[in-house]
Amino acid sequence: MRIVYWNTSCLQPEIEAVSKEVFQLARHFRDSLLVGINPHYQFCASFRRRYIGFHPRLDLLLRILIPLIEQTCDISHVYGEAAPWTFYKTLRRKPLILTIASEKGDPRVDFLERCRKVVVQTDTYYQKLLDLGIDRKKIEVLYPGVDLVKFRPLNRDLRSAEAPKVLFATAPRSKEEMESRGVYLLLEAAKENPQINYHLLYRKWRNHYTSLRITKEKIEAEQLKNVILTNSVIPSMTYVYHQHHFTVIPYTSADGGKSCPVSLIEGMACGLPVLISSVAPLASFVWERKCGVVFEPTPSGLIAAVKTGMNQYVALSTTAVRIAKEYFSEKRFLERMGRIYQEVMA
Repeated sequence: MRIVYWNTSCLQPEIEAVSKEVFQLARHFRDSLLVGINPHYQFCASFRRRYIGFHPRLDLLLRILIPLIEQTCDISHVYGEAAPWTFYKTLRRKPLILTIASEKGDPRVDFLERCRKVVVQTDTYYQKLLDLGIDRKKIEVLYPGVDLVKFRPLNRDLRSAEAPKVLFATAPRSKEEMESRGVYLLLEAAKENPQINYHLLYRKWRNHYTSLRITKEKIEAEQLKNVILTNSVIPSMTYVYHQHHFTVIPYTSADGGKSCPVSLIEGMACGLPVLISSVAPLASFVWERKCGVVFEPTPSGLIAAVKTGMNQYVALSTTAVRIAKEYFSEKRFLERMGRIYQEVMA
C-alpha cells in the first residue's frame, strides 16, 4: 500500500508539530511519500527521507504535478488544515483521507464530502463537522501519538518547589502570530507575578522568522528576570520536560495554533499537567479529564491557574500520565491509522 502525505508543513519534524506527525506516519508506513507546499522553502527534497517540498508560487506547475504524483499512490492522505490550499482543488483520482490538525480557516464542505475519512483531533471540531452535515460515519476523533517509552515521568515530588516552572513550547514563527499564540499574555503574567518562572522554547528554523527579535525586545524592555528565552533545536525534549512543572497553551483565540499541541501530549506523558486557556480547542478535554487547569486567557487567569495547579499537583500529574497512556499512545495511533487505510481501500 503506497500512501502520499500531502501537507503544508515546513517539513522539519525536529521543530514543527505537523511535520513531526506526518514524518511519524511516513516512517511507519514505509512505502510512502511526503509532498509539502510552504512559503518558507523554495524547493526541497530528500530521497532518503522520501519528501519533496514546493513554494506556493509554483501554483500553475503544481496543478499539473500533483495529479501526476497522485497517480502513483493507493491513498492520498492530506494532513493539516480543514481547507488545504491547492490540494482540495487537485486531488480527485484516488481515495482521500483528511486529518485536520489545525483548525484555522473555514472548512470546505465539498472537499470534506469527497473524503472517505475525516480525522479530527478535538471533540469540538467533530461536533462542528456534524453541524455542517458531514456524515457521522466518516468522521473520527483520533489524537496524535507519542512514544510512551521515551516520554515518561520521573519519580519525584515537585510540590515543595519554591518557584513553579512553566514551559511554553508552542512558539510562533511570525510576529503576527504572537497575540493569538498567547506570547504577550504570558509575558504580562510574568511581569505581574515574578515568583513564577517561564521558559519560552523557540526553534532555530532553517529560514528566517520574525517572532524571536520582538520577543527578546519585550523581555528586555520589561526586565523580566523570571523569563528564559531559548532559541535552539533540543535533541532530548524529555530532559526539558523533567525540568518543569507545567506546559502552557495560552492561546487567545481558537485558531492560535495547533489544535492538539505536541508539547501538551509529550509533557503529560512526562507527568506535567497542562495549563490551557479556555479558548484553546483542547480545553474541554483537559477540563473533563482533570489532567490540568483551564484558565481564562488573561494574565491573572494564568497566574491563578499556576497556583491552582501547584495546590493539586500530585493528583493532576498522576492523572496526566494516565490520560497520556489512554489517549496518546503512538502504538495505538499507528495501529488505528493502519486499519483506517485498510477500510478506505476496501
